Amino acid sequence: MNFLFSVAHAEEAAVEAAPSWFETAFGDFSDLTVWGWLLLAVLLVGGVVLYRVVKGASAENVWTTKKLALGAVCIALSSVLSLIKVVELPQGGSVTAASMLPIILFAYAYGAGPGLTLGAVYGILQFILKPYFYSLPQFLLDYPVAFGAIGLAGFFSKSKNTYLGLTLGSIVASLGRLIAAVASGVLFFAEYAPEGMSPIVYSLGYNASYMVPECIICVVLAMAIGPRLMKELRKIK
Repeated sequence: MNFLFSVAHAEEAAVEAAPSWFETAFGDFSDLTVWGWLLLAVLLVGGVVLYRVVKGASAENVWTTKKLALGAVCIALSSVLSLIKVVELPQGGSVTAASMLPIILFAYAYGAGPGLTLGAVYGILQFILKPYFYSLPQFLLDYPVAFGAIGLAGFFSKSKNTYLGLTLGSIVASLGRLIAAVASGVLFFAEYAPEGMSPIVYSLGYNASYMVPECIICVVLAMAIGPRLMKELRKIK
């Protein structure tokens, strides 16, 4: 009888000790430094400003049937290309067969608003395909925010020089995703930095090691096939 009581008491204590979903999702905030809070504030303000800028071009944000269909095709292509990994890093991140390019081309064809939306949806799909959940803030920063940043390529959609617009769009899209990934590394994975190394330096070096090659691949392919695709896409807009 005493044995059964001890087992029941141990199980009850284990249940009480187990963190709740809320604690798991938001517990990281209690460990943030002042710089971490400042970085989150900058990202939040930047997101609000970006939203206001994009919202100003309301005509671009109307999702027609053609746009929805093409967006679905681009997400499917990006998802397939993301499975072709040239190099895969041990703690996440990989050089793929230009998996960002379909989202970049969509954003360049339809503008920043639809591009940011499609990128965020693509990011959520990436989480579903290969989930890595540390906390809710980390999930938001690593998936919808980081991949949504690919849609920044849409800010160059009105460029008169298609080659230059696609090049700048690919670079800015890659830079936006890199910034989100570096911020996530600093805020949530600082413990992986070698002793004596700044988490910012470590996160920047780690994420740049796959994002720079990914950016180069996207720029080269965008230059090679982008202009012709843009002509076809603009016919069906």
